[in-house]
Amino acid sequence: MRISRRLPTALGAAVALICASVPSDADARPVVSYAAPGDSFSSGVGAHDDDPASGSCHRSPHAYGPRWAAAHHVADFRFPACGGATTRDLLTRQLPSLDPGTDLVTLTLGANDVDYVRVMRACSIGPDASCEAEAARAERATDHVLPARLDATYAAIAHRAPHARVIILGYPHLFGGAPCLIPAPPRARRMNAAGDHIDAVFADRARAAGVAYMEPRRRFEGHGACAADPWINPVGLAVSESYHPNREGQVGEPLAVRRG
Repeated sequence: MRISRRLPTALGAAVALICASVPSDADARPVVSYAAPGDSFSSGVGAHDDDPASGSCHRSPHAYGPRWAAAHHVADFRFPACGGATTRDLLTRQLPSLDPGTDLVTLTLGANDVDYVRVMRACSIGPDASCEAEAARAERATDHVLPARLDATYAAIAHRAPHARVIILGYPHLFGGAPCLIPAPPRARRMNAAGDHIDAVFADRARAAGVAYMEPRRRFEGHGACAADPWINPVGLAVSESYHPNREGQVGEPLAVRRG
C-alpha cells in the first residue's frame, strides 16, 4: 500500500517475515522453487536499495523473500510482489509466476483491498473522529469484502501451484515499545486494532483454505515505529516508506521455512 496511492502496501507494514522456517512435516521436501508474491510488505518497501527494474513495485533485495531464498540456496526464486498490490493484482499480474513445480509460496496481501491507507492518513493527520470513522469503515470492509477475495486468491494459488506449501503472513503492529508524536497513542492503538481485524480474517480464511497462517505480532513486540530498536519506519518525509518494516523488520517475522 502506498500513502500516495493506497499506502505502499503499507499495512504492508510490519511483516518482517519469513526468515525462519515452515515447520517440517511428513510431506517436507527441499524447497527448489519459491515464489514470493504479495504487496509492499512482501516487496520490501521501506527496506531500501530497490531494484531499479522493479519500478513502482519497489522490490528490495532486503525483503524477506529474496533474503530467505539466498540463504537457502533456492534454485528458482520468483519475486512478483509489488507495493500497492491488491488481490486483483495478484490474480491478474502475479499469479503467472507460479506453476506446478513451485514448492513454496509466501505472501502478505489484503490491506489494500480495504484501503487501509485511508486509516493511516486519517489517524496520522486528521481529527479523532476521522480516525475512528476510517478505522470502522476498514473493519466493515474487512468483514464484508475481504473474505471472498481472499478465498478466490487462495484457490487460484492452489490451482496454479497444486504442490506448493502456501504460507500467509499477517501484518505486525505498527506501534509498540514507545509512543510516537504522530500519531498520538490513542490513534496508534486504533490503527493497531484495525490491523488486528485484518489479521483475524487472514487466519480464518487461511484455515478454511487449508493453508498455513503465520502472525508476526509477538515477534514485533517492543519494536514499533518509535521504539528504541524500531523494526517499523515511523512517519517521515519518505511517505511511501512510512509504517513499513525496515531491514531489521524484514528478518523479524516468524516464517521459518526449513528445507525439509
